[in-house]
Amino acid sequence: MPTLWITLMLALLPVPIVYLFYYRYFSVKPSYLRQVEHFSYGSVLAIIILLVARFFPEFPGSDSTVFSGFIKAALVEKGSALVVIFILIKIQRHDLMVMNFVTSAMLIGLGFAIIENIMYALTIRDTVIIVRLLSSVPLHVLTCGLMGYHIAVMELYGSPGMRAGRFMRAIIVPVLFHGLYDTLLLTGGTLTYWIAPLLVALIMLMEFILSKSQILPLAEGLKKHRLALEDWATIQREPQYERWILRSMGSKIKEHVPFFRLRMSPMRAVVIILLFAASASLLFAQDIVIDMLRYHLRHEEATMVFSLLPSLYALNLFAIGVVNPKYFRYSLIRIPIIIDVDASLGGSIVKTITYHVTTHNCYLKTVDPMPSGISLSLTFNCAGIISPAIHGVALWDSHDDQKQLSGTLIRFTNIPPAFRLFLIRYYFYRITRGITFNLRLPGFANIRRLFVRPISVMQSEWRYPAGQHLFEQGDPARFFYLIRKGEVDILKRLETGEEVLMTTLREGDIFGEMAIVGNQPRLATAVCRTDCLLAVAEADNLDALIQSNPVFALRLIKTFANRLNSSEEKMLKNIAGMDQEMKLREKLCAVLIHLTRALIAAQGGSSDVRSNFDIDAISKTAGVETITAERVVDAILSMERDMPLDEILQIIRNSTNAS
Repeated sequence: MPTLWITLMLALLPVPIVYLFYYRYFSVKPSYLRQVEHFSYGSVLAIIILLVARFFPEFPGSDSTVFSGFIKAALVEKGSALVVIFILIKIQRHDLMVMNFVTSAMLIGLGFAIIENIMYALTIRDTVIIVRLLSSVPLHVLTCGLMGYHIAVMELYGSPGMRAGRFMRAIIVPVLFHGLYDTLLLTGGTLTYWIAPLLVALIMLMEFILSKSQILPLAEGLKKHRLALEDWATIQREPQYERWILRSMGSKIKEHVPFFRLRMSPMRAVVIILLFAASASLLFAQDIVIDMLRYHLRHEEATMVFSLLPSLYALNLFAIGVVNPKYFRYSLIRIPIIIDVDASLGGSIVKTITYHVTTHNCYLKTVDPMPSGISLSLTFNCAGIISPAIHGVALWDSHDDQKQLSGTLIRFTNIPPAFRLFLIRYYFYRITRGITFNLRLPGFANIRRLFVRPISVMQSEWRYPAGQHLFEQGDPARFFYLIRKGEVDILKRLETGEEVLMTTLREGDIFGEMAIVGNQPRLATAVCRTDCLLAVAEADNLDALIQSNPVFALRLIKTFANRLNSSEEKMLKNIAGMDQEMKLREKLCAVLIHLTRALIAAQGGSSDVRSNFDIDAISKTAGVETITAERVVDAILSMERDMPLDEILQIIRNSTNAS
């Protein structure tokens, strides 16, 4: 056994090492004085536990390793730490930032670890103490960090059930890690080796939590928008569903960022390499080192001290910052299932969809904004699984954000038992379909129809004013459109330069897809007849929609056939109309000739110009009805001399129709 001063040095050495490892997180916002404050909380807590433990009697069976590991050590220490952390969260709840509170809890663990290590170094003479001194510091720091994370997240939730769930995680997960650690350590033998992978799992879990903590909202921001964390999470899931749909269709996610990132300074890389090199070297030379230092360690303890623990610290240093926090914001994906929704609002039914329903809320793909606080009744239909009506209130709206599809967050105000039964059936359906799809089990390809519909493949939404030209005839085709609201005219430009209205499209119609399917320039011009809200997507999404949604493909074929027939009828009518117009122009010329002659003759005649017209002769010569000739003469006598020819033609057309 090493001398006391060497043991004390080993007890203190891990504390500054672990602090430097996580210094980048500790120094984000809190001052050094605040760090010392939380460090002292942990130190005082350790002293109190050590003093109180002296007055508690030993319980029957308390000498077992499992009881000592999970009850005497883990539950007592982590339960006491939970009380301190819980008190701190209540003090800081108004300006709570999850990331800062996690680091505060880690500092509490660091303060606790240094007092415990000093106490063990002074009182325990067994050789296993060397393993504990070098490995317990990261254990305390990381388990307290886990507790801090779950307690901070608990404070942001509004649902009592979710708050209770987070509180249970805050105690169960740290106690589980701590209890397993002490049980393995006290059991000894080859089980000591399992301490290393246990701490590796804890390190990676904590790195994941530290990274995710950076994207969680501030308590102040949630309060400002009158949202709870479960509401924020539902909003955040929407782009994750959209990304999954895009990726499943083969579209590249432009803002994709990887889950792991490797940004390492040269100094950090050198230290990691040296630690791994020392670990590999000492694995074979540990007996020589033990003889030189006159240590009397067991073989398993020597392997842990000279090989596994240096590797553990090297891995810990390597893992810091390796999880990319931007992944959760820009690349995380979730599998959606489209659920049809009937929303009863003010006596009218609004039909829309959602990608997911929770026990607290849902996010509706609404066309029009819903005022915050408005009440509505919702009914959900997921592949024939129909829910009872449930009441909700609109909390948040995204219709002003042109970068994502419009929608409204709805929070449920009451959850009847029948709706909970629907949620159980819905979640079972969702899980089984997800397993089938991800494992590529028979029938997985058909599952795509659950989330591939026209509305789900659209990439963005834009609002256009009336009169806006969306594309011109002859333009290259890159996008197709879904009308969410409004009307769009489709115009065909003839060789004469005239534009003919082919059809008017309305809400729910898709257009612009014919040129994409045929790989041709635009065959017509699209103009907004009214103010419009249009969902827009690229050509690749149309291919995926046709392949994955047979109902849409059949509908598209019928649409093509109807448009072809309609276009043919329009063209035939236009040809007939052009022929009639030519005849009218000929009649007009004849009328104008006679009118001109009559006006010339009238210059020397009576002042009653009208009496100089021989209406019967004009109508007979022009081949029109007498009443038509009379109306044309009256119109010409009253019109401006420079009236356009088209207006005169319109007078003749109106007169002919009237007669």
